[in-house]
Amino acid sequence: MSRVYPSPQTIYNVENKAKFLDALKKVELKDVPRGPVRLDEYMNPIQNIYVRKVERVGGELQNTVIQTYQNVSQFWTYKPEDFLKQPVYSRDYPPLKP
Repeated sequence: MSRVYPSPQTIYNVENKAKFLDALKKVELKDVPRGPVRLDEYMNPIQNIYVRKVERVGGELQNTVIQTYQNVSQFWTYKPEDFLKQPVYSRDYPPLKP
């Protein structure tokens, strides 16, 4: 699957960073090998996650999708506001249980 997309410079003025980022947030790729991809308001991808297993088909090993989680963001099933209220994962958090 080969696609040629025009460069961002031909569509948007990349010198105006605010306008360029706004335009980038509106991009949604639908026909790409890993499935549909778009960016959230934090500029992180929202995409499908595929759980696969290796199977032998016709004497060859291949990945077979056994479960697809659609539109997964960095927050998974949490609301972004609730997730961001939590402390940042670090060496000290979550606390070590004795």
